[in-house]
Amino acid sequence: MPNLFRTREGALSTEDAKTQLTTAGSRTAPGALLVPGDKPFLQSVIASFVSSNESAGQNAYFIRLEGPGIKRGQIVIPVGASGGAVATGGNILLPSVEVPVGLELNIGQEILVFAEAVGADSGTYQASVTLKFSTEAGAGGTVKGEVTVEGDITAVDTLTRLTAQGSVTAPSRLTPPDATLLKRLVYAVCSDAAADGEVTYHVVLSGDAIKGGEQIITLGGNSFIDVQSGSDAGRVGMKAVVLDNLDIEITPNETLDVAVEMAGVDVGTATALISCHFV
Repeated sequence: MPNLFRTREGALSTEDAKTQLTTAGSRTAPGALLVPGDKPFLQSVIASFVSSNESAGQNAYFIRLEGPGIKRGQIVIPVGASGGAVATGGNILLPSVEVPVGLELNIGQEILVFAEAVGADSGTYQASVTLKFSTEAGAGGTVKGEVTVEGDITAVDTLTRLTAQGSVTAPSRLTPPDATLLKRLVYAVCSDAAADGEVTYHVVLSGDAIKGGEQIITLGGNSFIDVQSGSDAGRVGMKAVVLDNLDIEITPNETLDVAVEMAGVDVGTATALISCHFV
């Protein structure tokens, strides 16, 4: 069946602050973003998010969808991350990422689109989000809810529990009451390249929600070597990664613990952002 796309974009000026995206380029007043009458599912989200790189540090970025159009209240979706050791020099191109959502909607009701940056101050930010409406949830099925957390990892071989969510300092980490599986992880992570080294990142899923006991999953690798004296180090960007069809058995309405660890030789401070989708 045909799909339908709607886009909102906008600028952000600070971290840990929810900013509504209300424009679409030259369309400065596109009006309310309503769920189409014949498209009761948000099948996926297509998004890109960048910083102005005006200071050294690291960031992660996410969008937050709210409003009466979403049956389950809201959903949070990681978009990407970036970082660098200096505030001068650098050029980042972050292609959009499409994240499967499979969220059931209320026809005719409004969806509000917000964006947030977390981590260190990197100047100003620009975000763009496209919603893909459809007649069906998609191949992954209908998502019953998500748990999204973020935080900074400051040392290697140190398990760091993620418990924040930008402007929401203590988000719920309870699994949905009607879910049975952790279907997918959506994540982004990046360091500030404050030290020469190389690490791999791992997420550790545990708590009463995980039926099979602690689960450790590799997220990626990150390295840095200092540049020649007098030169500028370039910035690095990472668009969000989707690990789909994980199908980890969970207990509904129990607490999920999400932690991240760097293993290897210290590269500085990293910001990690992880979303767990349940079906």
